[in-house]
Amino acid sequence: MSRILGLRIDVDTHEGMREGVPRLLDILGEAGVKGTFYFAMGPDRSGLAIINVFTRPGFLAKMLKSGAPKIYSLRTMLSGTLLPARPVATAFPDILRRADKGGHETGVHAWDHRRWQDRLAHFRKEEIVLELEKGAKAYADILSKKPFTFAAPAWYSCEGSLLHQETMGLTYASDCRGTEPFYPVIAGRPLKTAQVPATLPTLDETLGGIDQDATAFFKRMLGEVKEGTWSVLTIHAELEGGPFAAEFAAFLAKAKATGISVVPLKNLLAARVASNGPLPHCPMAHGTIAGRHGVVSLQMPAV
Repeated sequence: MSRILGLRIDVDTHEGMREGVPRLLDILGEAGVKGTFYFAMGPDRSGLAIINVFTRPGFLAKMLKSGAPKIYSLRTMLSGTLLPARPVATAFPDILRRADKGGHETGVHAWDHRRWQDRLAHFRKEEIVLELEKGAKAYADILSKKPFTFAAPAWYSCEGSLLHQETMGLTYASDCRGTEPFYPVIAGRPLKTAQVPATLPTLDETLGGIDQDATAFFKRMLGEVKEGTWSVLTIHAELEGGPFAAEFAAFLAKAKATGISVVPLKNLLAARVASNGPLPHCPMAHGTIAGRHGVVSLQMPAV
């Protein structure tokens, strides 16, 4: 069995969409690689993250450690607070179409990324439905087709979001961190929408800590992709499509040279089913992971 790596690309901000996505499309095109792009469709309220500096212990230290002030522009860090929020994918429909027409898998990364990440735990059922449906409608308005995959911002989901996704005609979602594709279980019942979890750490989680720089991070990730595993790496348009673009391009070249197939998540899911049979049924829970502030959704052992 060859080594396979699912590539997930999150697009969270206006500037990431405008500058990072075209740069990543060029890099991926030169490498002959396709990935899965998840686009925040609505307003970029990145500036609201500043509230976390005062309300969530450890948030500021994490931002400084990952180099966030050097990565994100002042305009982005004030977006939705002192300066108006700017749209993400809906501001650049031609870029979304370029990714889709280029053979990449595309999906929705919520309507309002920041609001979902910060407020999902307090959403009423109708708010969850509205966030999901607004993102799906914006996607359909641009591409004239429904999305068949969704990725929860910050890998943070809840029973309400998982249950509504059951009604959306999705092939799968990528709402959590885990070890391999699975069917989530709620109240003892497996859902029909598979999950393809991110399995590897992200650059911002280890930069300045475990890994001195981006080159060290990507070198370590090459060693994490092993035969018989279903590794998924998440990159961000704002990072790997920004100041770490060269290191990401070098990573793709080394992955190819060492026999790693980098593929969209739908391909990884299909390969998992073809080689190992039916997916396991696993509950999901909230917990923490090293290097990431706050809680995320986690795949639990199969039942």
